[in-house]
Amino acid sequence: MDISSLYLQIVFLVLLIALPILSKKVEHNLELFFLAMAVAGATLEGLWSWHLLKEALLHPVAVYQPGIGYIPIGITQVVLAAGLVFYALRHKMAEKADALARPAVIAGLIFGLGLSSSVISAVVAAAIMAELLGFANAPHAYKARAAVYGAFAIGAGAALLPIGEPLSTIAVAKLKQGFFFLVDVLFDAVFIIVAFFALYAYFSLKRLRQPGVEVVPYEPELKEVITRAVKIFIFIFALTILGEFFKPLAVAVAELGREYLYVFGLLSAVADNATLVAALVTPEMAVETLRSFIISLVIAGGLTIPGNVPNIVMAGVLKIGFKEWIKLALPVGIAVFIAIGIYVLWLVPRPIIHL
Repeated sequence: MDISSLYLQIVFLVLLIALPILSKKVEHNLELFFLAMAVAGATLEGLWSWHLLKEALLHPVAVYQPGIGYIPIGITQVVLAAGLVFYALRHKMAEKADALARPAVIAGLIFGLGLSSSVISAVVAAAIMAELLGFANAPHAYKARAAVYGAFAIGAGAALLPIGEPLSTIAVAKLKQGFFFLVDVLFDAVFIIVAFFALYAYFSLKRLRQPGVEVVPYEPELKEVITRAVKIFIFIFALTILGEFFKPLAVAVAELGREYLYVFGLLSAVADNATLVAALVTPEMAVETLRSFIISLVIAGGLTIPGNVPNIVMAGVLKIGFKEWIKLALPVGIAVFIAIGIYVLWLVPRPIIHL
């Protein structure tokens, strides 16, 4: 990778994080901003090809399964379907508003959906939680906090099985391993992450909750449900291209060692983590390196809205801004990133269960 490409990628990385914070116009049109940056990056680096365009168009609407190919059940359709179902059930869900706002119920949802997201998929788990939080009888700040912690848990849990999210699908395919391989490699660390965010949500929401505070009822509109699905399509399209744009930087960092690669996983906050896995994971990768790298990606993916699919879904349904998400996610996310880094890099570098 030549030095000019390195500088260009660093500039893009800074802009992707800084501009949504500095400009409200950018923040309110986040998916279009990421699309513009993706197109600009691909054009400047000469990345355009029919293969890249096809991948970017397919990722939002299909799921790739090794040996089968693309299955036409993607993030866009799932979010649209969930929105339509909850729109139809909006009156019945409104009756459960008080129960859905209880800290214990939310903590239970985070824990249950976090661990089951690898089975039902991250996007389904996120869509369910986002809609349930929408109907909860609680102020926006309360719901936003719950959504951020839930997104961290779901993003981590979905990495356990190849049907959970693209990251795990690609990892298992490239490693030519069995269906439960990542459960063996990641389960202890993922369980700690999911359990932590469920408990953290319970205690933080319990302190935050103020009975009697006036709450604006959640009344989803059909137009909004459809618009949300379109925005998610644009987001995933852009992130696929950005992942390809940052791939040379990822390859260069991979040669520096496991600890550097763990820190480099922070790039997952603004780039497609599945593309980073596709670029770096090989059958020759040591299991402890694979373990720490994937854990790094799933934690860092929770730091910003574009970082992971659950974040995009939650933010879209609950109208959480880029700055608001970072304000809630960054302090706890970086603390968990450091703590789990110590755990997977030095304390327990290899899996502790064997299937």
